[in-house]
Amino acid sequence: MVITWHREREYSSGTIKIFFTLIQFSSFFIKLSAEPTEGHFWQLSDLHWDQKYSRDGDPRSMCHASNENHLLASSKLDTVDYMSAGQYGMYSCDAPWDLIEFSIKGMAQNTVNPNFIIWTGDNTPHVKDPSPDWSVIFSSLRNVSNTIKKNFPNTTLIPVLGNHDVFPEDLYPAEAEAFYRAYLIEGGWNELLDKQAQQRFGKCGFYSLDVTADLKVIILNTNLYNVPNNLTHDQDDPCEQLKWLEFQLKMAESKRNKVIIAAHIPPGYFERWIGPPFFNPGQNDRYVQLIQTYGDIILTQVYGHTHTDSFRLIANEKGQVKSVAFVSPSVTPWLHTGGVNPSLRLYSYSLNGINDYWQYYFNLTGMAEQTPTNPQWQLLYQATVAYGVRDLSPENMLSIYRDMLADPKVFERYYFFNTVGHVFEECNAACMRDHICTISHLMVDDMQSCQDGKHVLFRNDLIMTTHFLNIVQRAKVVEIESLILVSVLTALTLICIVIASIVAVVYRRRVYNSLGLSSHEPFSPRPRASDYSPIISRDESA
Repeated sequence: MVITWHREREYSSGTIKIFFTLIQFSSFFIKLSAEPTEGHFWQLSDLHWDQKYSRDGDPRSMCHASNENHLLASSKLDTVDYMSAGQYGMYSCDAPWDLIEFSIKGMAQNTVNPNFIIWTGDNTPHVKDPSPDWSVIFSSLRNVSNTIKKNFPNTTLIPVLGNHDVFPEDLYPAEAEAFYRAYLIEGGWNELLDKQAQQRFGKCGFYSLDVTADLKVIILNTNLYNVPNNLTHDQDDPCEQLKWLEFQLKMAESKRNKVIIAAHIPPGYFERWIGPPFFNPGQNDRYVQLIQTYGDIILTQVYGHTHTDSFRLIANEKGQVKSVAFVSPSVTPWLHTGGVNPSLRLYSYSLNGINDYWQYYFNLTGMAEQTPTNPQWQLLYQATVAYGVRDLSPENMLSIYRDMLADPKVFERYYFFNTVGHVFEECNAACMRDHICTISHLMVDDMQSCQDGKHVLFRNDLIMTTHFLNIVQRAKVVEIESLILVSVLTALTLICIVIASIVAVVYRRRVYNSLGLSSHEPFSPRPRASDYSPIISRDESA
């Protein structure tokens, strides 16, 4: 009887387990049917709308009205590469409203129902005449968000603060609730965020948003770490954002969820001009270390700020790429040098990662040459097709990166995309080394090693190390040649100064001699008494 009772209990317990297992499976499939596990999202970045942009403006002064416009107009025919300020902008200026509106409409025309839109900041121009104040900033935020919502009424819009969304630019304080809540009230972002996101954003400009039960977007205010932001230089973790980020990543890991990290300024360096990192060094390295630790649950990272098209590989100490960061180019055509074509990016994603993206662009040069009556956004490239990979997983992005080192044609393709099809200068070996180093060396010591010729990611890969050393050796030759050229030009300048000085001395002596002066006597514009003839009066002559 006892044995029989135990067996009946075992059967009963097994039945209950099966019953609950079936419930779990059914709820899992209901969840799958209710919420998509894959979809699309747009990234819209660096609009830099200039409300003073004028089609009659001076391209040398950000296309603002100038008293010298008549002089500029008269010299147009003498300038071969002159490009007037068009309806949709030009390379030396920030974006007019026509380009902003055209961009948002272009997104709507090239997709039906994206799951969400990530708007990665910077909405006011790079001008100092004067700098955009709070009225310009808040009006820009309201106009852009209203236009996006008008074209995407049923799509979640996820806003991000950029370093040009504040007055003065770059200066974001820590723990200033009234300051950040102004974006919600005056900027109209309270209409975009739910109550929980608003509460978190109001603390310091960062928050999180659940787009599905399995996917969270973490929006960071990386402007707090920006080197020019002297309001937070003395703080290790302004607003405890890094502590909060680690907590969010731990929670996602415990729930086996995925996260997308979105911010304006990326960690690491700018690939076109290597200088200090974007973040303060200590905060930069701590941020990268968090990505290394929790890379398995980070679906991807998206950033803006640079106005260029690139990506970053974040690997652990074993050389395993744990996460990929995509840096999207800008809507504004303005760049420190040369300019870029305006751009939009559409991503395809699943819970396994980024499947693909489509990079759209608007060819300003083509507009100036052809002046089409019905301008359209064009597809510059589809990432998987351009690079010949199945998806954009960390493994495949590493494969693309390896091809960039080994095959010059692959790097040339990447470099063409880097300025959105507007190549304004060739990339020599030093330029190539800087791009290669920036993509995979985000921490401060690693970048220094890479610049010195030690590729940290490929330290155990003899073949890739050989390819990289070849680039570094050619880069050193270029830098030596550049140094020699600078030295020669400096020497020629000094020689010219010396020759000009000698000529001036010789000329001066000739002037002295022609006046009968001693070469040692200083020249005086006043005549001497002996130079005058005596005046004899009539009385004396009589």
